[in-house]
Amino acid sequence: MRHNLIACCFLFALAAGFGMKSLSLGIGSLRNPGAGFVPFWSAALLACLSVVIFVRSIGEKNVILQFGKGWKKSAWVLGSLLFYFFFLEKLGFPITAFVIIFALLSLQNRKWVGIFLATLFTVVLSYVIFEIWLGVRLPKGFLGI
Repeated sequence: MRHNLIACCFLFALAAGFGMKSLSLGIGSLRNPGAGFVPFWSAALLACLSVVIFVRSIGEKNVILQFGKGWKKSAWVLGSLLFYFFFLEKLGFPITAFVIIFALLSLQNRKWVGIFLATLFTVVLSYVIFEIWLGVRLPKGFLGI
C-alpha cells in the first residue's frame, strides 16, 4: 500500500536521524552503556522494522483507506492522554493514572467491576513499584498521595 511505503520511508529517516544523534552521545558498551545506548538501539530496531514493513508492502495492492472507522475510540484515547498531560501535576499520579487506565480499559466491552478492579490493581502496583520500591518521586497532587 502506498501509504505504508511513505510511512516506512519517514520512519526510516527518523530512525537514521536518531541513530546518528545517539552516536554523538556515545553508545558505550553493554556492561557500561553511554547516554546514546538506548536511543541508538531503539533507532536501529525502528529502522529494521520499517524496512521489514516496506518490503512486505511492495507487493500489496492499493487499498482504499476507510476513514471514520474507530474515530470515536481514537478520540477517547486522545482525550485520555490529554487529560493525563494536563492534570498529572494537579491531581497527582494515583488519580490521573486511575482515570486514564479506567478510560482506556472501558473501550473494551468488559464488565465495569472487572475494569474497576484491574485499574485499581494496576495503579496500586505501579505506585508500590515506583514510589515505594524504586524511590521514584511521583506527582502527589492536591491530596498529597
